[in-house]
Amino acid sequence: MRVLIFPFEHAEALAPLRSLCPDFLLPLAGKPLVEHLIEQLVMADIRTVTLLCDDRPDKVARYFGNGERWGCTLTLATVREPVALQRMVRAVLHNDDGMVLCLPANLPPSKELANFLATAVVTETGSGMMAAVAGPLFLTDGAMLRTLAQEADVASVAEMVALARRRGVLPAEETGGAALSLVTTTEALLSVQRDVLAGGVAGVRIPASPAGEGIWIGDHTEMAPGIRLEAPVFIGSNCRITGNGQIGPNASIAPFCLINNSDLICESLVMSGTATGPHTELNSIAARGATLVNLRTGAVVTVPDPFILGTIEAGTDRTKGGVVDLLTAALLWLLLLPMALPLLLLSMVLPGISRSEWLPGNRRLKTLTGDNPSLPFYLKEFRFGSLLLRRWPGLSAILTGHLVLVGAQVRAVPEAISEANESNFGLDAPCGLFQIWEVEGDPPESAEERQAREYFYEMTRTCRADLTVLLKAAMTFPQEE
Repeated sequence: MRVLIFPFEHAEALAPLRSLCPDFLLPLAGKPLVEHLIEQLVMADIRTVTLLCDDRPDKVARYFGNGERWGCTLTLATVREPVALQRMVRAVLHNDDGMVLCLPANLPPSKELANFLATAVVTETGSGMMAAVAGPLFLTDGAMLRTLAQEADVASVAEMVALARRRGVLPAEETGGAALSLVTTTEALLSVQRDVLAGGVAGVRIPASPAGEGIWIGDHTEMAPGIRLEAPVFIGSNCRITGNGQIGPNASIAPFCLINNSDLICESLVMSGTATGPHTELNSIAARGATLVNLRTGAVVTVPDPFILGTIEAGTDRTKGGVVDLLTAALLWLLLLPMALPLLLLSMVLPGISRSEWLPGNRRLKTLTGDNPSLPFYLKEFRFGSLLLRRWPGLSAILTGHLVLVGAQVRAVPEAISEANESNFGLDAPCGLFQIWEVEGDPPESAEERQAREYFYEMTRTCRADLTVLLKAAMTFPQEE
């Protein structure tokens, strides 16, 4: 069976949210609303899905890919204008006479939907006959659907159903189960999110671990002990929450966010890459970076002060790779030269004993053409001495601008913030010469945890924190492997 997921229906009230993300990426409990829909289809053993997308299809395609993550075959068809939808339906269903289920993208996960997919989808029908209708869904065969699309311009599932009824394909009264409601307003979106987080929708998979009734917290998220969580609340992975404010009820914070001592976040959606400042209150707000949407009035506002609301990059105290790193590295080079010079001479005579290769790194260069080529280089370290002395040869990489002194140089791809796609957050520059866990004796258990901790340090790093790590490095003697 094939499924056609049409663009949002009757959702004019959600139009302001388009300034934050495409319709098909509208978040619900930590992931797009359409992703919840796809998961319910797969659980009903429906594995051929086509998205008819009319809003930034390039970003939608980048997020969903080919559907392999959900165990289905997913394709995307671009609808450039509403009147072209009927032509797109004919193209997608070319020579396909199998059963086709049509449903809008703003259909939320629910018990009724799960029951409908479990029963109506397996209903045996004759060619061109209706199998089941429940609210905004209808199921027919490809031949009849192509005929309907051929005879009139249709821009939604609702118009397709109305046309089918006028032509006598579907009965006047809906049958086949309880009617299903659509997410057409921000109030409906928050209401569905509240039900999902509270566990009222069976079978829905939330990308986080339960930390209490109605409270969900993702992996690698750091939270201050003074934070008050009021259920239902969702906090995604790789977030940092500081201060002693309140989060919830009915608050959703997407992955890769920094909540820095904010007072209150409730009835709100905070999308990936957003940083909130001290004493910020978000009540009935959807925010992405410096742009916020009032969920009650639909007003769209851009906050000019990143101290209040902005992106994680704008809110970071950046001293890395600048004058401070260069001056500190030069000073360390001079101070350690009397001790390190004999070791350097020894390493030239006995390279296999006195020093070893460190991890290779990459230096990003910005050229006049706008390209950013990656130039590989290798760092060296001594095999003995304190951590600071061992890394003395690597100071040259900082002096030449290849490396930062402490922490990571994390760069977030802008599209990743808008699409809530964690995989696009990467380290396209090498780690700093010193890492926070090296001097604390608490190494990460996995690469994901390492990246998360580097990311946290990057978001909140200061000169004082860098100097603390350097002082501890001078007193730390790593154990030989």
